[in-house]
Amino acid sequence: MYQGHFIGAILLMGGEGRRFGGPTPKQFTSLGKKKIYRHTLDTLLKTNLFDEIILVCLSGWTEKTQKEVGNLAHVVEGGLSRQQSSHIGLKAFHSPPKIVMIHDAVRPFISPDIIQANMEGALLEGAVDTCIPSADTLIFSPDHQTIAAIPKRADYLRGQTPQTFLYEWILEAHETALQNKIQDATDDCQLILASGKPVKIVQGSEKNIKITSEWDLQIAKAILATL
Repeated sequence: MYQGHFIGAILLMGGEGRRFGGPTPKQFTSLGKKKIYRHTLDTLLKTNLFDEIILVCLSGWTEKTQKEVGNLAHVVEGGLSRQQSSHIGLKAFHSPPKIVMIHDAVRPFISPDIIQANMEGALLEGAVDTCIPSADTLIFSPDHQTIAAIPKRADYLRGQTPQTFLYEWILEAHETALQNKIQDATDDCQLILASGKPVKIVQGSEKNIKITSEWDLQIAKAILATL
């Protein structure tokens, strides 16, 4: 219990890894001595903040993953999209949590400080997103052929995960989206904003990378070697 509240976490690990390539989806690929998703899960477990953790898993990997994690987490099969998988995860808790943290399983270097800031922010503000500044110039090009605009870089941030919410806020946002036939949201904060509620920002980290390609895996190995 965190400050007397029931706290839940969802690890999204349903991606097929088309950009990653190879026979094994990225979340189940080894990074050092452990699979990528186990690095992420173990960090969450070490904080002792979470009363229940849901792993939303790729079809065909659910039973094997449940055997691997035992009673450390509850594994459910994900949907056809990120939005569906998040909603499935939200409905899978045995008891509705006060706060729920949603995180990409392929971001194995989430830090305890980021987790703590998410918990505190969500309890205080209702919804938070983890973000970092962009070091690159941002280009707006709807047709991917010509530049339509170059926005002011300082006004834009790069979104990471975790994203953490009052459970009732995010569940209601998902169910409202379905009622409005919105099925392609790629970010849970999109749904909160669409419901008219604000989302505050928590400082992320350059190390909190998302492993989506073989190149990312090489970067992750270098980061792991420094820990």
